[in-house]
Parts: sequence; structure tokens; C-alpha cells
Amino acid sequence: MAKSGASQRVAVSLLAAAATVGLVVLLPRTVGTTWRLVTGSLARVSLLELALLGGVWIAGLCSHSFVLAASLPGLTKRRGLTMSLTGSAVSNVLPLGGAVGTGLNFAMTRRWGFTAAAFAAFLAVSTLVNVLAKLGVVAIALALSPALGSTTALPAGWTGLLLLPVLAVLGLVLWILGSGPVAERTGRALDRAIGLVRSGRRSSLGSSLPELRLSVLRIVRRSWRPLSLGMLAYLGLQAVLLWLCFRAVGASLGLPLLITGLAVERLLTLVPVTPGGAGVVEVGTIAALVALGGDPPLVTAGLLLFRGFTYLLEIPVGGTTLAVWLVCHRRPVRAG
Repeated sequence: MAKSGASQRVAVSLLAAAATVGLVVLLPRTVGTTWRLVTGSLARVSLLELALLGGVWIAGLCSHSFVLAASLPGLTKRRGLTMSLTGSAVSNVLPLGGAVGTGLNFAMTRRWGFTAAAFAAFLAVSTLVNVLAKLGVVAIALALSPALGSTTALPAGWTGLLLLPVLAVLGLVLWILGSGPVAERTGRALDRAIGLVRSGRRSSLGSSLPELRLSVLRIVRRSWRPLSLGMLAYLGLQAVLLWLCFRAVGASLGLPLLITGLAVERLLTLVPVTPGGAGVVEVGTIAALVALGGDPPLVTAGLLLFRGFTYLLEIPVGGTTLAVWLVCHRRPVRAG
């Protein structure tokens, strides 16, 4: 049984890797350009410009650490940055690596003395803020569509299809947060469902979900300012980084087109088909910008440069951070 599960995981990993490589290799052809033109545009980027881009990227990560620290009272900004980097490194390498990254972050917080209940509240708050932020960018882009004179980048049908499950889950979460009895009834319903799916297995969500609701509300009431300001700063720096990447390769994008590109990129990261959305995010975002009049070689080069920082660079930096953390925390965890 264990061998079969391992074989399935290996098969899924290989399929995801093949899909990622295929999408990246065929990327220029899908938008009407060639790798020669794309690499020629990337070659124009100077070392000074790369240093500037790296500084903006680091500033964005630091601003996001404020969100993580506010989501877990007692967590320092430095540890929040460590969790962000290491979790992203794992998520960007493994298929459906978000769960593995979450498990790694849980182990880190336990090592630092936080309880499992505190981590559950942290995960709920940070995930909720991240999803709301992505939906906010998409909403702004849709509002700016008339300024572009086109809705090609974010057609209502496809956008609705991608957002429908996200909005459904978000609506359920907000409903639970708004009512204690709803949280209790939902927890009991989940307990029964788990018992049916896994015969003989019991869960206590009927009591733990209302407790989690109260913890989440306490954090939001106390930390809504750093949560909001940290996420706004992070999104703003992401937009600046995207603009600088396009400018470095010689592409000029107006504000509506820039926000649309960021919205499509944020929207596609909600669909974890490949690790970190690699391949899917690039193809979808570049195709949207080209459809709105962007120059194919320049748009492709600019978006790849942006993803080089927000996706690719996080792997070695996060991996190194994880290695250092493991060396510094080799002592066994004391049983709690």
C-alpha cells in the first residue's frame, strides 16, 4: 500500500515536471515570438538594474513578513521572513507543494514554542488575507478594463470559472466567522463526513472550529492595521517590481495594463496545477498582455524576468535559509 502511494507521488511529480518544462519550452511560440528575440531582450538588462530589482524583491518579502508576524502574535519579522522563504522554496519545487510548505512552517512554529492551535489561527488569517488581496487586484483590473478598451485579458466567463470555487470557499469562511452557531454546525457536519469517509476515525471539529473562529477574530481585531498595511505594501512593491522588469527589457506598459498583468498573474497562482504555477502563470499572463497590444518578445522577456525573482530565485534563497535553520535547530523537540 505504501509502495503504491509512493509510486503515485512519483508519477504525479514527473507529470508536473513534464508539463512545466513543456509549457516553458513552447512559451515563445504560443505568443508569436522566438527564444532568440526573448533572450536578446533579457541580455539588455544591466547588473545595476538587476541589483535594483533584487532590492525591490527583498523589500516586498520584508513587507510580507509583517503580514505573517501580525497573523501569529509573538512571531518576529525575521522569523516570518524565514517562514515565507522556506515555505515558498518547497512550494515552488514540489507538485502541490503548498501542503508540504505548510507542514514545514508548522514544524518551525512548534520549534519556536507556538501551539498547534496558534498555528491553525495563523494559517487561517494569513491565507484569508492573501486570498482577499489577490481578489482585490483582480477586482481593480476588471474595473480598469474600460480604460483598456478591451476585456480580452480578463474575460468574464473564464474569470468567473476560475474564481467561482475560490469565492464559494471564501463565502463559507466568512459565514463561519460571522456566526458561532454556524461554526459549530459546520464542525459537526465535517465530523460526520470524516467518520463516513474514514470509518472508525473520529474528529473534534465541532468544538475546535468555534474555538478557531474566536482566535481568528481576536487576531483580526487586534492586528488589522499591520495586516492591511503589510499586504498593501507587498502588492505595491510587486507592481513596482513588475513595472521595473518590463522597463528593464524596453517594454512600456501603462498603469491599467500593468495592473491587468499583475491581476492575471495573481489569479493564475490560485490554480496550483504545477509547482508555484510554473509554466501556467507565464503562458497565461503573457498571452493576456499580448492580446492587449503588448510586444510579444518584450512582454515575454519582462514577465520571465519578473518570475525569475518571484518564483525561481526563491528556490535557492529559501533552500539555503532552510539549510541554515536546520543546522541551527538540530536539537530534538521537547515533547509538549
